[in-house]
Amino acid sequence: MSLTKIVATVGPATEKEEVLSLLLKNGVSVFRFNLKYNTPRWHKNLIQKIRKISRKIEKPVSILLDFPDLKGKTQKEKIRFIENYLENLPQKEIDFLAVSFVRKKEDIEVFERETKRFSLSSKIFAKIEAKESLENFEEILESSIGIMIARGDLGVEIPLEKVPYFQKKIIRRCVQVGKPAIVATQMLKSMVKEPFPTRAEVSDVANSVLDYTDAVMLSEETAIGKYPVEAVKIMKKICSFWEKKRAFLSWNVEIKNQTSAICYCAYQLWRNFECQREKIKAFVVLTKKGMSAHMLSRLKPKIPIFALTPDEKLKDRLCVLYGVFPLIFKKNRNFYQKKDWQNIKEILSYLKKKTFLKSKDKVILVYAEDWKKFGRANVLRIQKIP
Repeated sequence: MSLTKIVATVGPATEKEEVLSLLLKNGVSVFRFNLKYNTPRWHKNLIQKIRKISRKIEKPVSILLDFPDLKGKTQKEKIRFIENYLENLPQKEIDFLAVSFVRKKEDIEVFERETKRFSLSSKIFAKIEAKESLENFEEILESSIGIMIARGDLGVEIPLEKVPYFQKKIIRRCVQVGKPAIVATQMLKSMVKEPFPTRAEVSDVANSVLDYTDAVMLSEETAIGKYPVEAVKIMKKICSFWEKKRAFLSWNVEIKNQTSAICYCAYQLWRNFECQREKIKAFVVLTKKGMSAHMLSRLKPKIPIFALTPDEKLKDRLCVLYGVFPLIFKKNRNFYQKKDWQNIKEILSYLKKKTFLKSKDKVILVYAEDWKKFGRANVLRIQKIP
């Protein structure tokens, strides 16, 4: 199991149902649609096909629309381009928008206004690929749900030797505030034509994991490459190995509320058990808005985070976060009449049925004391699977 998420770009090489199914089964958590290519109709058909496969194999997935650079267009042209896609795509199926060449927060605000007008709840990733993006990074980070480090164009805008420096700096800042980071561009580029990557490419993926990124992205490798499934398998293999070798996160992180505080305590508790060689198999969070999943994910533990939520849309969105594996969990009326230990037993039995967890495995639970509410986490406990 890879905790670092894999983003795969769809294209002619991956439009068949059997290939999409294999990509999902072998580790893809997010499908990226590059709107620079193909038509709204083509994208719509693929999005619907992916959702059908996702339901069939019971594996959630995020859908990310990647908008090209709209610099140089008048304001009306920008809005019309955005409208053309939002009008012609299945809006409820879209989880994230990626905005190219974000230079300042106002570039994001154009998209935010349009998504609200269409009652679209998609969240916005800002692509960092311009010199101005780095100069205005803090305001861009604050205005977006997460960051995509598009190293290709960034390497044209700034000296090449500085790209790894800014990759590390951006990821570190994302960790501190609890927002996901995606590393993109040419990660396994040789696999567009060859069945194996170069040693340098393997090192690039490994170093992104060591930088504590949430996700790594495949572009041409899966969109037009000869070996899309093999590229995903190799990416997953590299990530899985280096996650285990990576040191515990030692950076200072922002603790701004009760949920972030209790998640930090849960992480430190897990670390203590790891040092004593008593294995905790997973974190389990009950979440309504995803905050506890975000706050645990940013700390990059070496075990999965099972996020139980009643929200179908949130379930798909959580797929982009490092280590988070979302599950739908809806409480019935009897749930509220039961005692605390009975509810915990029901949750643990559900996890035993839906995940790799088995009897006597230990987990750390994070949840709200008031069972009628998801979120507002104020309880953490160590529990054995019955």
